[in-house]
Amino acid sequence: MIDDEQIVNMLENVHLLRHLFIRRISEKSPLHFGQIAIMKTIEQNENCTQAIIAEFLGVSPASVATSTKRLQKAGLITKTVDKDNLRCKRLSLTDKGRSAIENHMDIFRKYEELIFQNFSDEEKETLMKSLEKLVYKMREIEGIDGDFSNPAELCCLLIKKVENIDIRKEI
Repeated sequence: MIDDEQIVNMLENVHLLRHLFIRRISEKSPLHFGQIAIMKTIEQNENCTQAIIAEFLGVSPASVATSTKRLQKAGLITKTVDKDNLRCKRLSLTDKGRSAIENHMDIFRKYEELIFQNFSDEEKETLMKSLEKLVYKMREIEGIDGDFSNPAELCCLLIKKVENIDIRKEI
């Protein structure tokens, strides 16, 4: 019989192996992983501000400013001054930026295809239902409402939740 710890260990292995893949890909990419997250956020929120990106990704505005400056210099994004607030800059992807994101996402899609190539549709469905059930229970335990199909959104929420927890009280 499989015990809970074995399942948790297997989930941790999956997490670590995916992290290894991301690091390996990031080392070969001219873009840093954080820059990709910023570009994906811009892609999903065209003409957003640096402040919106910082809030969404749960990082400091200074970090976003540094990264967007590099992305602009590389020709991957543009910054335009907001007509209503001259201190505010709106961000958008250039064609080169869109192409870079698409190339990066293609690498992830190919990796995912390799991972699941030996799974039948039925096995994928069973795995998905089991993971949904697991995530639902974990969200319930953590008091997280809503459905987060985008892991970046859940990550931002979790960062905010953790920042509000006094660790000493939790232990």
